[in-house]
Amino acid sequence: MSFEADEVRELVECLYGAIDRRDWSTLEALVSPRVVVEIGSAAPIGWDAWRQHLQEFADAFPDGRHDIEEVLVDGSHGVSRCRFVGTHSGGFRGIAATGIEVSVAGIYIDRFQGDMLVGHRGQLDMHALLQQITPS
Repeated sequence: MSFEADEVRELVECLYGAIDRRDWSTLEALVSPRVVVEIGSAAPIGWDAWRQHLQEFADAFPDGRHDIEEVLVDGSHGVSRCRFVGTHSGGFRGIAATGIEVSVAGIYIDRFQGDMLVGHRGQLDMHALLQQITPS
């Protein structure tokens, strides 16, 4: 299937908008049940594990959002450069809520078939995030 750049951009914006709103029903409609998700250097996971990962972030950073700074499109792939911004209001990776607002860089590569997300690779600067919320 041939993709127009604007179509892929719209799908990327829809995806991260739904993640930021915690709109699980839109995500379930947009994400293929056979999606392959690669986060950092971890082994690939599927939709259920990714949703748990997203929920972990939603619980720890309830106002968290992706400020998309740039989207590059190549065929069915959208590459997003963004900042994840949110207030550490819940426990995260063993660190109790601090009330600190974090701002960390992220790069995401999303692959679509039709209007469904079939592949996601995410690189969020976890070192910076943990450094920002770890008490001195």
